[in-house]
Amino acid sequence: MRIMLANQYLQPVAELLTEMPLKASQSRARSKLLTLVTQALARFGEDEYELVAEYAARDDNGAPLLDSDGTFRLANPDQAAEFMTARTRLLESLAEVSGPTYDTHLTDLKTLLDSYDGELSGQTAEAYDVLYDAIEAASGKEHQ
Repeated sequence: MRIMLANQYLQPVAELLTEMPLKASQSRARSKLLTLVTQALARFGEDEYELVAEYAARDDNGAPLLDSDGTFRLANPDQAAEFMTARTRLLESLAEVSGPTYDTHLTDLKTLLDSYDGELSGQTAEAYDVLYDAIEAASGKEHQ
């Protein structure tokens, strides 16, 4: 199975999948997708750290200096716009969420989303919409 999701939606999609109350058969499809999304999220975290490390002030060991709230300071404040542009590009870039699953996984996921009757709003609703579109697109490519 292979779906494409923008990096910025990986965490909200993971949270949506985690919080969906499902029947056992649906939970199996969800669990497999959640594992793949979590792996893609870890790769994104590594990429984001590399980006921060490129622009951050560093300690004596070369690691980015982090404030107590987890934020970092730019080594060169004049590069703030450049950093923000690079970060936006990273957030908007598509992550491949893929891995070995079973042959009806995409169909099962689409059925799961079609039959989900929980209430959605805000970021959760957006994550549902993005995930639905990604699964629908992947299903169309698979049947071509």
